[in-house]
Amino acid sequence: NILESIPVGLLVINPEGEIVTSNDAASMILGYACRMFEGKGWGDLFLEDQRNQAFNQVILDVIQEKKVNLHRRVRYVQPGGRTLQLSVTGSFLREKEQIAGIVLILHDVTEIQLLHDREKQVLREKHRLERERAEGLTRLAMAIAHQIRNPVMSIGGFAVRILSKIDENSPIVAYLKNILSDAKRLEAIVKVVSEYTRVPTAKPVPVSISDIFEKEIDRLQVKTAELSKRVKWSMALSTVEFPVDPVLFRKAVYEVLLNAVEFFESDEGSVGIFLLEEDNGLLIEVVDNGVGIAEKDMPYVFDPFFTTKAVGVGMGLCLVRRIVGEHGGDVRIDSETGKGAKVVIRLPNQVPEPVP
Repeated sequence: NILESIPVGLLVINPEGEIVTSNDAASMILGYACRMFEGKGWGDLFLEDQRNQAFNQVILDVIQEKKVNLHRRVRYVQPGGRTLQLSVTGSFLREKEQIAGIVLILHDVTEIQLLHDREKQVLREKHRLERERAEGLTRLAMAIAHQIRNPVMSIGGFAVRILSKIDENSPIVAYLKNILSDAKRLEAIVKVVSEYTRVPTAKPVPVSISDIFEKEIDRLQVKTAELSKRVKWSMALSTVEFPVDPVLFRKAVYEVLLNAVEFFESDEGSVGIFLLEEDNGLLIEVVDNGVGIAEKDMPYVFDPFFTTKAVGVGMGLCLVRRIVGEHGGDVRIDSETGKGAKVVIRLPNQVPEPVP
């Protein structure tokens, strides 16, 4: 009753290769009539079918290497031709130092694999669209930077020359200083846009993520002093190594941390950094207790030139998204007004190949 109630297939094979115990779930998964296994050799049933070499290899490896809990996901073709994806766990059994046989546990994960494949396809399409959007934005940014750079330099240069030739008490000095100030702001925008357009393709190598955060926090101390901010850092970081482009990823980390610090409600605040390894990659969370983001602003936080700061270009989070996208990952922000913000970055184990 226990064997028939479990939702996975079970085969027990004795040292002579005879299947001595099975359940109905195993028969259904493997595509045979119920109870036909017992008393028959697994070699006669499965070994000659060349389509199921990976399935047979699990049994052979358990026997040859005396493995316990050998787990593999394999392709299996039923006698009727239906193809399944099976999760197979095999264990070598001993009893009083004698070989007792092997046990196989079978789980049909075909639907799970199909869902996983569809999810991967959706992610590939998402990355393709994001890449196209990023490339379009890059071309636009390059054109803007090129068209603005020379006029801005001329405006700023002439303003400086005029200032140097007129009396400092002249009423037009204030106007010229405003012109010069705005020219410098435009120069800063051109510089940031140019940096965005020059983001190269990521070249990941295994690096310590905790080291990157610690170094960027140290680098940020100068900026926090300029802003007269006192930051209480809390970090739950392991020494895990993960493949990222060290130069690009440091830029992204710096922008995320700077954004958190700049939105403190007062001159003092806290930032928590959390790192979690997942089966399919890495999860990074940066949480602050600042003013948060208004609901009306949330759809635009990653848009270029969008900012709620009195002084700012609005390319920081846009750059973060571009860099994380270069690593095949995604980034999102959870926030409520007055309750701080949480930046969530997910990085996959493998960077997807560029889509042609």
